Amino acid sequence: MLLSLLNISQRLLIQPSCPVCRQPLPGELENNTLCQTCRQRLDLPPGGCQGHAPLSWRGLGFYRGEFRRILLKQKLTPTSRVLKGLIGALRATLPSQEGKVLVPIPSWKRRNGNALPAQIARGLGRSQPELLQRKRAGVGQHHLGRHQRQGNLHGAFQSPPCRHPLTIWLVDDIVATGATALAAKQALLSAGHRVEGVICLGRTPSIHHRR
Repeated sequence: MLLSLLNISQRLLIQPSCPVCRQPLPGELENNTLCQTCRQRLDLPPGGCQGHAPLSWRGLGFYRGEFRRILLKQKLTPTSRVLKGLIGALRATLPSQEGKVLVPIPSWKRRNGNALPAQIARGLGRSQPELLQRKRAGVGQHHLGRHQRQGNLHGAFQSPPCRHPLTIWLVDDIVATGATALAAKQALLSAGHRVEGVICLGRTPSIHHRR
């Protein structure tokens, strides 16, 4: 009896499981990989999603439905297991980042700010958060239009002048209009770096992507 319990416990410890639903994964899959059921439930495209407006961007999925709910929950009460799974799934959709640096977009709040961009960048590797600082806060963006958001964030970021220009991808948890990423990009460009785009978990769908 004891031997049987030991064997069962050992299988449970070794068996990879989905970080979101905790259901066992097929033997060929590793931990921190989302199961097919969760991918379908979160409506995640097989290769992620990407676009070029208003700047190049790559994301895990569109910020809607169940995926929106789970990202909001990670903002408020992050769960290490779930977040690692989402970051691992995002990493699998990205081309090689060799030779490139990831810079998380900093929160305007000094205390209790949004920590997800920094966690995502660390999880993806080669994070250098010191390259971008927030100079000031803008007013709440939620009810502003695209052009109002851009004006609201003008001069909101700064980056120290560089001696050795880097190729950079910005990192954020959710990209809506892209105004924040554009303002961050401008600060890094002014410092002498090259910014290829922004990586995110969720992208707010445009009218062309809405169902």
